[in-house]
Amino acid sequence: MTVKSKNLIDIDEIDRRILNILAQNSRTKLIQIAKQIGLSVDSTKKRIQKLEKNVINRYTIQVDDTKLGFNLGVHIYIKLKNITKERYDEFIKEMERNSRVIDLISMLGDYDMYIVILAKDTTEMDEMKMEIKQKFSDIINEWKEMLVTKIYKLEEYRF
Repeated sequence: MTVKSKNLIDIDEIDRRILNILAQNSRTKLIQIAKQIGLSVDSTKKRIQKLEKNVINRYTIQVDDTKLGFNLGVHIYIKLKNITKERYDEFIKEMERNSRVIDLISMLGDYDMYIVILAKDTTEMDEMKMEIKQKFSDIINEWKEMLVTKIYKLEEYRF
């Protein structure tokens, strides 16, 4: 099966270098980026603005969840059943509203959904899982979860 993206943006090697610099640290100063890629500040700024319109969705931070007391990260794969558009949309909206759901991904394959939930402890995690399972028991066919023990690399893109 071939999956093609719509509206592909053609970027050159300089744009790729800019993206890699920003992926490492989105707060890198414009003058530092310009030095690293060998262009003027003005040219660099124009390139970044073009990337912001077409490629960069947002700038964000990476938080150490454990320092905020979220010691558990559970990755959950869900197979759905008897899905109606209404119930599917309710499920998606509920997961989007839940501040502890940090990833929500629709997928093809053995499972239909992939979510990641953060919790402070096992009691809190069990309560959140039970609430989701009870509320959507009519559309959840299978629930497979894995506990994250250590993260070695996270959201580090190279272009």
